[in-house]
Amino acid sequence: MANIQRYGIKFPITILSSDNTLIDLNEEQSDEVYSQLIHLIFTPKGQRLRNPDFGTRLIQYIFNPNDSETWGDILMEIKETVSKYIPMCSIQQLEVEESENGIGLVVKMKYIVKSNNSSQEYSVSINI
Repeated sequence: MANIQRYGIKFPITILSSDNTLIDLNEEQSDEVYSQLIHLIFTPKGQRLRNPDFGTRLIQYIFNPNDSETWGDILMEIKETVSKYIPMCSIQQLEVEESENGIGLVVKMKYIVKSNNSSQEYSVSINI
């Protein structure tokens, strides 16, 4: 049986593993980067033990006006945080737009995973 390389815990956490592990693990680096992005963006700063700077301050924008200034602040927060904590992820495009129901925001991100001298483009939409 061949050894399979694992790259951290899959996020959001699931327990659907078919290979007798307690929780699902990422089998590709691209999946690991996606898991890290979701974990980083949805963790409020100050919530991670021994690393209070980890995460974002997106929670503080809940009651801010839904305008271009707030959107710019959100974009800057995500760019700075991702570049600091996920060095193998290079953001190519980052947009904020109003959600369809007009209540929240959607962050659309295109990024490249830098690994093994190759790069692939991925995209993710995050509802906040």
